[in-house]
Amino acid sequence: MLIARDGHIYKLAGILGKGGLSTVYRAIRFSDGEVLALKIADTDRAEEAGELLRKEAEILKRMNHGHIVKLTDQGETRDGDPFIVMDLLHGQTLEQLLAEEKALPLERAANICLQVAAALEYAHNQGVIHKDIKPSNIMILDEDGHDRVVLYDFGIATTVESTGLANDESSSGSLLYAAPEQFTELPCSYSTDVYQLALVLFEALTGRLPFEMSISGALKYRKTGPVLVDNSELGDLALGEQIRRVLELALERNPAVRTATMQSFSDNLYHAVVEFGSRALGPRVRFA
Repeated sequence: MLIARDGHIYKLAGILGKGGLSTVYRAIRFSDGEVLALKIADTDRAEEAGELLRKEAEILKRMNHGHIVKLTDQGETRDGDPFIVMDLLHGQTLEQLLAEEKALPLERAANICLQVAAALEYAHNQGVIHKDIKPSNIMILDEDGHDRVVLYDFGIATTVESTGLANDESSSGSLLYAAPEQFTELPCSYSTDVYQLALVLFEALTGRLPFEMSISGALKYRKTGPVLVDNSELGDLALGEQIRRVLELALERNPAVRTATMQSFSDNLYHAVVEFGSRALGPRVRFA
């Protein structure tokens, strides 16, 4: 049972997920019986986690987009522990989907990533960089046989100055998907999310990342990329030249050379898939 200082009561009905600083529960709101997702700071690092939760709530308040999870409540328990409440998403994460399928057809992978790109373009227009784009933060809902994607976990997201550069030094998130600047003291920018989404796209298409899936492999790749796996190693999952070019531009180590905006990445991906699909995919290609 969770009782907020403002009197709202939630019954906690099982853990949905656990991160480094907080836990997400399935929660039932007593006032109307609605089932939601409640994220609360872990007690052992309550001060740090609580600050991040308050910041996440402020960021989510800015958001009103069909591909971004919706904030429904925030507050503190009577013990002073901060929490936020969001819509409960009924689906599976991209991480879970890839565990089942290994890799996705081009049109499905592109459709999923274009929806994520739409969410991120909206967030960027609100002055927010997500900074933690990875398959486990991308939820896929089945709507009449079609994928609807919702992006969530803005726990380490940051706001930007008018220059488009991050104004804080918060966590870099998952090191496997972190952009090169997140390993250094260089500021993050909108292109940080571009880099991360490009890695997600590569993984969705091939069932792997373009480097050994370890921290040492990730660090080495940030010093040598954007080198993609040769098609001879990918076999039936070989990438078309158009798609390879989109990925190479988005995975540039230097943010000044990298695809700068989510709109550009989305346009490049869309046109690459249409060009490839005009010969191989036909009308099966769908975009959100």
